[in-house]
Amino acid sequence: MRARLIGVMLLLMVYSASTFAGDILVVVSKASPVDSISRRELVDLYMGRSHSLPDGSPVLKIDAPVDSPTREAFYRSLINMQVAEVNAYWARLMLTGRATPPMSVTRTEDIAALLERNPNALGYLPEDSGNENLKTIFVIKDTSRAP
Repeated sequence: MRARLIGVMLLLMVYSASTFAGDILVVVSKASPVDSISRRELVDLYMGRSHSLPDGSPVLKIDAPVDSPTREAFYRSLINMQVAEVNAYWARLMLTGRATPPMSVTRTEDIAALLERNPNALGYLPEDSGNENLKTIFVIKDTSRAP
């Protein structure tokens, strides 16, 4: 079992070697009562330490596809971890039954569709994804770009 987990982690590291350039927008439905979120609140949500939005409502956290450069950049920028490390973290948490990982979609386009239909959902998208039915509540700045 451990060898299999290590194999999966190595495979994910290979997939996550892609690069991503640009800001990442943390977004919710326009119908969501949430207008902003702090970096700490975002970390707590995506690392399973919190289960509700800043207004107290339960949250559905949405993750980009496993092989997405956006997902790699999101976790690297937010918590300085690679996707493989985050997956190992969640594997440990799930064994204890203490938390449920964010829902991972198979296509980036699915994120916007899920967010539009659920005012309690939270996700992240590349800055160039533009969607009029979503509102940005936090921006993770791309620090790799020159000023």
